[in-house]
Amino acid sequence: MNEHKVPAGGRDLSAGEFYGEVLRTQAASQFVLSEISHARGRALPTHAHRAAYFSLLVDGRYAERYDGRCHEYEPLTVWWHRPGVVHDDAVGTGGGRFFNVELTAGGTQLLAQAGPSRRDFHEERTRVVWLACRLLRELRQWRPCSTLVAESLALELAGCALRHAERPPSSPPGWLARVVQQLHDEPHRRHSTAALAREAGVHPVHLAAVFRRFHRQSVGEYVRTMRVRQAALLLRRGDVSLAQAAVLLGFADQAHFTRVFGGVVGMPPGAFRRLLA
Repeated sequence: MNEHKVPAGGRDLSAGEFYGEVLRTQAASQFVLSEISHARGRALPTHAHRAAYFSLLVDGRYAERYDGRCHEYEPLTVWWHRPGVVHDDAVGTGGGRFFNVELTAGGTQLLAQAGPSRRDFHEERTRVVWLACRLLRELRQWRPCSTLVAESLALELAGCALRHAERPPSSPPGWLARVVQQLHDEPHRRHSTAALAREAGVHPVHLAAVFRRFHRQSVGEYVRTMRVRQAALLLRRGDVSLAQAAVLLGFADQAHFTRVFGGVVGMPPGAFRRLLA
């Protein structure tokens, strides 16, 4: 953590701790996702966050002062702060909603291994914003398989904070094919981007970026779609029940299988089976 000192009367906030109402939250080994609401405008006490974080302004107006500068944000702005940045905030009239992606101690260490991070910044209408929006959607529709989806998206987001991010290669590296093959060979396994990267011999942030470049989706999104495709083939067989298909492909249960399948295909698995009968 960077050295910092919160003035008297201020607070040093831990990961997952915020001013305002926390509407929903999910935590993993490398990150904490939180959606926060302020019902009305207010000035917040001087404070700092122990964790590095990205914050997306979903709705309302927001202003903050740090390092002697004042910044005013509109909706769909994302800002990044390193650990320990002391700031004064004000939520605009009418309140506001925020989505925060905080790095845990493990996530901070992982990012440091990838390289030095940028100083505090904010961006609008960039890849950082769209990644944050996809993470917010995942948080609001959290399912048993969402951890991998959120992990890979959060790693992509973390890569945006690097000062000199490693550029993805122009052609698929050999290790990428091995990662994809492993996903297909073990569709039922609870994969993690960190474990896949370790076996491939690359950094997880780099794996997330390269996977996105050549497959146009995150590792978690790929696994979710792959499982649905394999389920569609299983459903052509009359001897495999929906519950059996769910277990074979690593879904938490039949209800989870039905929700994910319907979200991708546009109809529940039972209706899809009848369509092919």
